[in-house]
Amino acid sequence: MPSGDLISQLLALFAVLGVGVLLRALGRSGQADAAVLNRLVIDVTTPALIISVLRRSGIGHGAWGAVAASTTALFACALAGVAVARALGLPRAAQGAAGLVGSFSNTGFLGVPVVLALYGQAGGAAGTAILVDSIVTTLMLWTFGVALAARMGAGGDADARGLLRVLLHPNVLSIAAGLALHALPIPLPAWVERALDALGSATPTLVFLALGLSLDLRSLRGRVRPLVAVAAVKLLLAPAVALGAALALRLERPTSEVAVLQSAMPTSMVSVIIAARYGCDGQFAAATAVVTTLGALASLPVVIEALRRLLP
Repeated sequence: MPSGDLISQLLALFAVLGVGVLLRALGRSGQADAAVLNRLVIDVTTPALIISVLRRSGIGHGAWGAVAASTTALFACALAGVAVARALGLPRAAQGAAGLVGSFSNTGFLGVPVVLALYGQAGGAAGTAILVDSIVTTLMLWTFGVALAARMGAGGDADARGLLRVLLHPNVLSIAAGLALHALPIPLPAWVERALDALGSATPTLVFLALGLSLDLRSLRGRVRPLVAVAAVKLLLAPAVALGAALALRLERPTSEVAVLQSAMPTSMVSVIIAARYGCDGQFAAATAVVTTLGALASLPVVIEALRRLLP
């Protein structure tokens, strides 16, 4: 693992999340403010962060191994999520939601900023995290994830326009721009570099503040047992499978660590939207996202300590 007190860095980010929760509780801010921050992060600061990271470091050595390990965890937990929901007697729509939210991680909105905060831009860790987000979350979510939701729910079939929107998303375009700037390489004016760095460095703080403003604890009522079960799949089984795959593939650090950390992230917020859109249980999906986000407060430090002890 990188040097320094990683737990303190992670707790600092969760302290920012706590500020958001407090502001919401005091009535000073709420969901509308979170939506503004989310849009700012998605359309401005995250693309700037991606370009800044990839222009300097490119994709880390062995990054495709991290994609393989994370994909293994994704499919294992999709099956486990459906199986757990079925064993608990939940209806088919809830089973589909469990498969989605139990497998797809918040790798871009949360995972990349966390990896960047823990590792900085050294060693290609952040670039590897970006590749995992692009392939394992974004591409797989809009293909396999949509197919799973459509089959288990009552929604319509996937269409080509949804995939086209993914390909034209600012984050995807910024990946292409960052890799082009790294490969050519193309020098940027100093003021452009400073602007990209300043915008990108704001991403982790804004992400955790927005999450704090978005958390709605009322969505947890009445479904504690299945929520805890699916959250365990997401927060415990997913990183365990990714760790096993990383060891089997003999991935080196920090590639192996990034694969496990990305799989250990809480539920992807986009998977909640897809669950509702294609007829799965959207309320159950949203409640699971809340539980996994809160549960990550405890599980991520445990995962980090396990990586310290178990990886060669």
